[in-house]
Amino acid sequence: MMTLSTIAEECPPHTKRSPVKMKLSEKVSKAFVEARCTDNILFSSAASIGSCVLLLQTCPVLMNNWVHLTEPRPINKTNENGEPLEAVFDYNAGYFEVCREFVKREGNESYAMINLDDIPKLDAEYRCHLNPLFSRQDLSDFSVASLAVILRLGLPALLHMCGAFICSLAFMLGIAGHVRKTVYTLLSSISYICGSIVLSTAVLMFVCVVDDELAPRMKPNAAGEPSKFSFKYGAPFYSSSLSFVPVQICACLHAFLYFRRYPTVVEKLKFVP
Repeated sequence: MMTLSTIAEECPPHTKRSPVKMKLSEKVSKAFVEARCTDNILFSSAASIGSCVLLLQTCPVLMNNWVHLTEPRPINKTNENGEPLEAVFDYNAGYFEVCREFVKREGNESYAMINLDDIPKLDAEYRCHLNPLFSRQDLSDFSVASLAVILRLGLPALLHMCGAFICSLAFMLGIAGHVRKTVYTLLSSISYICGSIVLSTAVLMFVCVVDDELAPRMKPNAAGEPSKFSFKYGAPFYSSSLSFVPVQICACLHAFLYFRRYPTVVEKLKFVP
C-alpha cells in the first residue's frame, strides 16, 4: 500500500519555468488583439483620421504648386546663325495662381548661352499672377502652356472645394452623431464616401488637363531635338490624391459605430433591407 511519503518520492519535484521573453512585434500584436474597441476609442480614431483628411484636402486648394512646369520663352538674343534664342523658365501653377522665375541651367549649349543678364530683371524674378478666369488679365506674354493649363482648372477647382466641403460636413455629422447617438453617424459615413468621390473626380480632371496640354508639347521636334517642356506634380496633388484612403477608413469606422448600436439581427433589419 502506497503512502504519501512514497508518492512524494516518486513524483518529480516541480520546476518553475522561466518566463518567455516576447518580441516587440508580439507585444504590440497581443496588445492590439486584447484591446477593447469601445465606442469612444473607435470614435477617437475616426476623429483623428478625419482631422488629417481635412488638412489633406483643404490646404491644397489655396496652394500654387500643384504642378511644376518648364517652358521656353523667346528672349531678345540670337545665336551665331542669327536665330532667336529661347530661355527656359520654371513655372508652378495651382487652381488660382500661376508663378514664374528664371533658373540658370547647365549641361546644354543653348542653356549655356543664356545668362541672367540677358533677361530683363522683371522677367527673371519670381512673379505670380492670379488665374485669368478671375482677373481677366491678358497673360499671353507671360506663358503659353502654363496659361493653357490654369485656364482649364475652373471646374476641377469647384469640384475640389465641393468635395472638401462635403467631407468637412461629414466630420461634423460624425461628432454630432456620436454625442447624440443619432442617425447622423450613418450620414457621416455616407457623406465621407460622396465627398471622396467628388474630390477624386477633381484630381482626375486635373491630371487630364495637364496631360492634354503638356503631352503634345513634350514630343521631340522635327529635327529630333528633345523638347524643353516638362512637368512634375507637386505636394498638393499628392496630398489630395492620398486623402482618398483615410476617407474610406473614416467611412467604415462611422458605419461600424452606427450598426454596433443594434447588436441583434432583428434590430439591424429595421435599417438594412
